[in-house]
Amino acid sequence: LRQGFRALPAGVVPSVSFADRGDTIGEVGREFNALAAELARPAGEMTREQAHRLRNRLAGILAALYVVGATGALDPAQQAALKETLEEAKRLDAGLRARPVEKS
Repeated sequence: LRQGFRALPAGVVPSVSFADRGDTIGEVGREFNALAAELARPAGEMTREQAHRLRNRLAGILAALYVVGATGALDPAQQAALKETLEEAKRLDAGLRARPVEKS
């Protein structure tokens, strides 16, 4: 997931392989893959609906990551990877908020 977030600004359309799982982790993967596919659309102004949908997807991913971090079940290396993933996701969120949105 961390690598996927890092690839997004480069114009790459990443996907995560764990999206086929039937649990919460798989759901996060499916949301990420959908987010990446939507971001791959041509640049320019997005509609308010598109911006809202993207931010909602990202908010769901962030919430799931925070829950994973709150469990206390991660070793130090996993905690570091989670922290980096959260930072990448927050950068993407800031970028989405800065993008022009059509005024309708």
